[in-house]
Amino acid sequence: MTVREPSPAPVPPRLLTLSAPTGDLLEGATDDLADRLDAMGDAGFARLPATPAPPAEPGAVRRAVLADSAASAARWLRKRDVRRVFTGGPGDGASRVFLFSGVGDQYPGLGAGLYRCLPAFREGLDRCFRALADEHGLDMRAVLFPSAASGGPSDVFDRHTAPQEIHRTIVAQPLLFALQYSLARALMAFGAVPVALAGYSVGEYTAACIAGVFPVEDALRLVTRRARLVDKLPPGAMLAVAAEPRDLEGPLNGLLPGPLSLAPVNGPQQTLLSGPVEAVEAAVRRLTGAGLPCQRLATAHAYHSTMTEALTGPLEKLLAAVPLAPPAIPLLSNVTGTWLRDEEATSPVFWARQLSRTLRFSDELAEIWRLPGPQLVELGPGQTLTRLALGHPDRPANALASVVQTLPGRLERRTEWELLLTAAGRLWAAGAAVDWAALTEDPAAATKEHA
Repeated sequence: MTVREPSPAPVPPRLLTLSAPTGDLLEGATDDLADRLDAMGDAGFARLPATPAPPAEPGAVRRAVLADSAASAARWLRKRDVRRVFTGGPGDGASRVFLFSGVGDQYPGLGAGLYRCLPAFREGLDRCFRALADEHGLDMRAVLFPSAASGGPSDVFDRHTAPQEIHRTIVAQPLLFALQYSLARALMAFGAVPVALAGYSVGEYTAACIAGVFPVEDALRLVTRRARLVDKLPPGAMLAVAAEPRDLEGPLNGLLPGPLSLAPVNGPQQTLLSGPVEAVEAAVRRLTGAGLPCQRLATAHAYHSTMTEALTGPLEKLLAAVPLAPPAIPLLSNVTGTWLRDEEATSPVFWARQLSRTLRFSDELAEIWRLPGPQLVELGPGQTLTRLALGHPDRPANALASVVQTLPGRLERRTEWELLLTAAGRLWAAGAAVDWAALTEDPAAATKEHA
């Protein structure tokens, strides 16, 4: 009888960094590191620390590589593969922008890996969970971590299965706020401080909170009560159309403007329509007949449409009871598509109308790409907003190196620990003073997917 030896435990990925005064010296150091990795083999690679702690001189050119073996690290370095090797010089990341996504892509277990390996994230999320439970009776922990034991997330979840509870408006919006707020505060404590902020739909409330417009408890209260108001609206629908708004006037004659509203304008050939279900169904028939591709979105409400105008008065009353302050960090506005003015930030009327106005995200992206050395950090599952940014006509030639993902999408194969290291490598290469000690000391535990 043959006894099979147990397979060795997988080695968690390592993030290796190097820097040099000039680009030429960095290229030589990169080749030297690849040679050393080949010589040490995987046994030596497994003994390396999970995260680096090297100093980088001011003005140095930086490079980081993420890999799970010595051979793969050496291979990525020699190829200078931009998917795994992150390079930056002085001026890169000078304009770091946090992007806060809207609801729709959340799933059970989201943030569970970060909950274990990023203490500042865990503290922020627990704070939000307590506030939502105490004031609103919402047990967000049970929704986000459905198999959790009392001490925290358990070790098993299936991110491909999304119970309907997590998609209910009254749950999804405050839950997304809690996740995004906690992650933003953790990244800032980690050393990645934004110079500007932008949020998509309800994500703009998180951006405003980080900017200092709303205190966090007040923001949670606003988002929760706003979600309750939305939940009481009649059913609505939204439709994505691969066309410019001006191209829709003919096929939608009588529907736009009218029963349908221009909702988010995300970029060229990326327009969303919003309104009653029957009007959206009529639009599908007309657009399909005109040869314009369109797709219904998975939403029960017609956001950013005339259907939400009935909520302007109630929202204004809620906002009037909240102390509003000018943003301490520049903030882009969904309503205007440009930088939020102090008088707008402190106006309950302005914020109350945000839900019913066209969301001008394409204009916001144009403003972001005009910044010097932009680096876009998406806070939310997947890469919805950074993909829109990369498809924008104003993006620079090296835009791919300028975007950072922080959380996996539902179909993502990488763990949250791997994505966190990837984000840290990109942030560090672009000049962030990353606090490596803020990460877990047990990377093997952090690689477990759990809920």
